[in-house]
Amino acid sequence: MFRTDRSAGRSGCGRRITKKLAVALAVFALAGMAAVEGATYAASRSAPDSSKLAGAFVNWGPVGRERMLQSWEKWLNQAPTSVVGVDFYAENTWDDFTRLSWVPGIWKKLNPERNVVWSVPLTVKDTPLKDVADGLHDAEFAAAAKAISDAQPNAIIRLGWEMNLVSMAWFAKGQEADYVAAFRRVVGIFRRHSVGFKYDWCPGWGAQDSPADLAYPGDDFVDYIGLDVYDFKYEGSASERWDKFYLKAPFGLQWHKEFAARHGKSMSFPEWGVGNFGDNPLFIQNMHDWFVANGNMIAYAAYFDVDGLWPTQIDNGRFPNSQRLFRELFRHRS
Repeated sequence: MFRTDRSAGRSGCGRRITKKLAVALAVFALAGMAAVEGATYAASRSAPDSSKLAGAFVNWGPVGRERMLQSWEKWLNQAPTSVVGVDFYAENTWDDFTRLSWVPGIWKKLNPERNVVWSVPLTVKDTPLKDVADGLHDAEFAAAAKAISDAQPNAIIRLGWEMNLVSMAWFAKGQEADYVAAFRRVVGIFRRHSVGFKYDWCPGWGAQDSPADLAYPGDDFVDYIGLDVYDFKYEGSASERWDKFYLKAPFGLQWHKEFAARHGKSMSFPEWGVGNFGDNPLFIQNMHDWFVANGNMIAYAAYFDVDGLWPTQIDNGRFPNSQRLFRELFRHRS
């Protein structure tokens, strides 16, 4: 089935959640309210090209994600077709690679001008990465490449994302060479179908379950270096949490920036969001400010506007303070 939540691929993040004392929640909630009060100041620092930072993964809706993304654009006063959409191709079985080849076509039917970030699994459960590297599943990847190239020939292919999470079928720890070989082989298959594709290598933020950089496929096979970032329940003050668990964490935001610069690549943020901690506008503010400060190095950013293992949808009133600030910061100003 097409991807409608994170449950199939983000269970590793859920494993990392820890319970917090009620007093900590109260402290952080108060800090978040303070951030909302500063929204006027924050708005003055908005990026001039807000559309590239206002992409989203949205719900399927009655017809398809494109219609929901159009509503997202209207909510943020963005021009039609100006933001990138995110979707997930197949994921669970090898049969999905052909059985679900119609999904990119739905995007094209509803809006042939929309560009999409396609998250493509590098293998499936119980299939070693070495099998992919050795070409045993070339036919499945060729089917995916054809389906996507027919619909979005300039798509961004986010291949084997979050390879540093143990929950992923393509978890790279102990088999980094196979991950790299598989990644390179699949890129080669996709390149035969469209010269317009761009390739995004995207770990999950933080130390997670393995060092992400050991699985870097090489500059010739990567166009963007991504990072998925979510607000989690960590201890400490609001500023301590941001500094320790996001900005300066191993494989956190500063690492991401330095690693991308060292390899001459643009950064991307294919998934990010609040929700696990709760209504936290300070996280929205800090992520926005990071995007703006590094805007010339960022290819795109996309908010994860779908509820999965924990709620992250931000345009439905569940997180009112974060929602107000998000809209203020990421909307287009005429």
